[in-house]
Amino acid sequence: MSSSLEAKAAAKPHPLSTAALKFGLSPDEFFWRDHQTWLADSGYMLRSRYRLDWEPSWLKSKKDPFECEDAHSLLASKARFECLNVTNVSKQIVIMDAIRISDGRVVALKRVPKSTYPFEEELNRFLTISEPQAGDPHNHSVPVYDILQSPLDEDIVLLVMPYLIRIDELKFSTIGEAVECFRQLFEGLQFLHRHHIAHLDIHRNNIMMDPTPVFSYIPHPTHSYKSYDFKHSISTRTRTSHPTKYFYIDFGFSWRLPPDDPFPRVGLDVGADKSVPEYEDRQGRHDPFKVDIYCLGNTIRQYFMDKSYSLEFLRPIITEMVQQDPVKRPSIDKAFEQFEQLRASVSPWTLRSRMVYQDELPLGRLYRGCRHAVRTAFWMATGKPALPNPDA
Repeated sequence: MSSSLEAKAAAKPHPLSTAALKFGLSPDEFFWRDHQTWLADSGYMLRSRYRLDWEPSWLKSKKDPFECEDAHSLLASKARFECLNVTNVSKQIVIMDAIRISDGRVVALKRVPKSTYPFEEELNRFLTISEPQAGDPHNHSVPVYDILQSPLDEDIVLLVMPYLIRIDELKFSTIGEAVECFRQLFEGLQFLHRHHIAHLDIHRNNIMMDPTPVFSYIPHPTHSYKSYDFKHSISTRTRTSHPTKYFYIDFGFSWRLPPDDPFPRVGLDVGADKSVPEYEDRQGRHDPFKVDIYCLGNTIRQYFMDKSYSLEFLRPIITEMVQQDPVKRPSIDKAFEQFEQLRASVSPWTLRSRMVYQDELPLGRLYRGCRHAVRTAFWMATGKPALPNPDA
């Protein structure tokens, strides 16, 4: 570590960070501020808020800080932060956004303590850096562009990944959009299990989507209705017109099992889905693949089927997946096969039908129905498929 970097690490907090400014840096943000110069040298530029020479723009402009991009900390928006899969916002910022200097692309940096998650770096290298896994179209593990070793803490590595948003941040317009999303999730889990990897923390917080096709601008990490540079309002497009891809993230709890073990069993950490029946026996060892089956089924049931009238035809396979007895749950191969059979039994017209949510008011439902009829006619005239596969 260079002497200049050591000096910066040992320096007292930036005066603005301890000032009595409502929108100033908090101690939870110092990690990123202290790494800013090194990250820039490594090719990744943090927002101005985290630069060592940062001066709050609202002090000179006299604008309301809410109107200034650099006033907004990730800690200030817990709901948005959860979309980035940070469950402990009161302690540290795990995910940080940055711009990749080489091409201007917005990326996400994930802070991983190796002592706490000793296999996460290795699993990410295997899944998304090593071939042939990295180039396999069935792979829905979040790509890792780069892995950086912190110069200030030997225990910390930073994973550089795409900037993604949570799967349900944009509602599905059609049944076909939802079905295609679920198809990708089944496909991605099948890919993991065929490589003997159990995710063990599947939940809506850990299933993300690429926002690039469906958002007019990359959204700001604290305000999804504002562009990343805070200069534009965000408008959205349908997945039917602009298909997108879905990814599993966060392999901190994951296991890579021996390929020759016919009855794999592991001890479990409690993931985001607290309803997993196996958690009632924390001292025992359980089939990790059956935990994944339950979690995927329960995610689809809890956050999509139970909130819409449109997905009841999937009830048979989801019911199979969420059985209390793990022995009775299907393998991912059987679950995916049954899902595909149910998908094939649905007519193209049904797949093009509007996704109707239970919380819609009657007047809003009427308006959305009329708008959907017009859009459907346009999609059919222009040859848009009912199942919007981005790889098709």
